[in-house]
Amino acid sequence: MHELGITQGIVEHVREAAAQANAVKVTDVYFTITPAADFTTESIEMYYEMLTDGDELLEGAALHFASAPIAATCLLCGEEFPTEAPQPVCPVCASQQVQFDPRETKIKLTDIGIDNG
Repeated sequence: MHELGITQGIVEHVREAAAQANAVKVTDVYFTITPAADFTTESIEMYYEMLTDGDELLEGAALHFASAPIAATCLLCGEEFPTEAPQPVCPVCASQQVQFDPRETKIKLTDIGIDNG
């Protein structure tokens, strides 16, 4: 259910960006998502639709997701490497005991498309 909280944060960021751009309508919302995300894009889409229902500024915006690599560290040999795999394997020792960098974001709002009417 944490997807709801994540999406609430997204909606707040979109609203702030739209206000700064003097938008009349948000048409598109662009995200970058990493393999560390423990949620699906479908859940974000569902909650976005639910949270923006009846909102003239945000309702109906198309959501666009792009993937991005994330830093990972092998817990056996200490190798640090970028990965786009949701369950990465260490390129040095082939261990599956890998941890994503906890400081990296799972999803990031990268842009919005607007209509200034």
